[in-house]
Amino acid sequence: MPRFKKALNIENLKKELKDDLMSSPDYVNNVLGKGIAGSRVSEAIPQFTQAKAEKIVENGTNAFVVIGKDRPGSILSGYGGRGDSGAGTIDMVTGRMSHNPSTVNSRNESLRADPDFKLDASRIYVSQKTDIDDNFDLATGKVGRSTARSGIGIKSDAVRVIGREGIKLITGTDIKGSHGEDILSVSGIDLIAGNDDGNLQPLVLGNNVNESLEKMADFVDKLAGIVSSAIVYQMKFNTKVASHTHLTAFYGTPTAPSEILVPAGVQVAKDLGIKTIKDIFKFRTNIKFHKQTYYAVSGKKYINSRHNNTN
Repeated sequence: MPRFKKALNIENLKKELKDDLMSSPDYVNNVLGKGIAGSRVSEAIPQFTQAKAEKIVENGTNAFVVIGKDRPGSILSGYGGRGDSGAGTIDMVTGRMSHNPSTVNSRNESLRADPDFKLDASRIYVSQKTDIDDNFDLATGKVGRSTARSGIGIKSDAVRVIGREGIKLITGTDIKGSHGEDILSVSGIDLIAGNDDGNLQPLVLGNNVNESLEKMADFVDKLAGIVSSAIVYQMKFNTKVASHTHLTAFYGTPTAPSEILVPAGVQVAKDLGIKTIKDIFKFRTNIKFHKQTYYAVSGKKYINSRHNNTN
């Protein structure tokens, strides 16, 4: 269940400002600091620790655009922290320390904040050179980990990608990477729920699955036909056996049919002809309906997506 915070939270402000606000008649009357119609509001915003190479765009609303070098944490982190060139980065973030933003610590001292890829509310991180999987603490998956490569990471409580005329996820478009290295293989697309790649499996190819199941259903139908033919042959044989006679030593006259085999043969013929043949007919009919339902494009439960594709 989501945990909702107060619409207006003045906790963790400097003590003096908080005391002034709470003693103000306007605040007591529920007027001051509400930020109505997009106006400013008194809220706790941590002061960002700025590196020398960084330019910051912000407007006092706990939303920042930081233009600088790769920096997933402190000013000593990332490829910017170790002094690499070619690590230009744009970090767009809203809600630093989002679960509990603070201007001061417990001693009423000004608090400074570094980028925090776990706690900050929303972030789009665009870097020329970074370890994007490590930054966001992502599972390795089948694609693997990206190290010292250009990368873009998007993170928030809820992320939506909307296309009015379709969305494509495409890999392997170029023969060289952003650092000039040859790309020798095509990487795939991992869909990982729960950041757990312990049971990652390949997606099925719908057309291939459909073709395979169609053939399997045909094989089963042929098998039913073989069994049906075998039953007919057996019924003919059983009829002969049940009504057969032997020649006696008394001038070669035939004996009477077996009193045991005749009724048994009649019962077997009845069972095979009425029950077994009926069941096989029903089985073959069910197979046909199954194929129509799951493997035909017009089927109610067609196994392929009618809109989404993957390679």
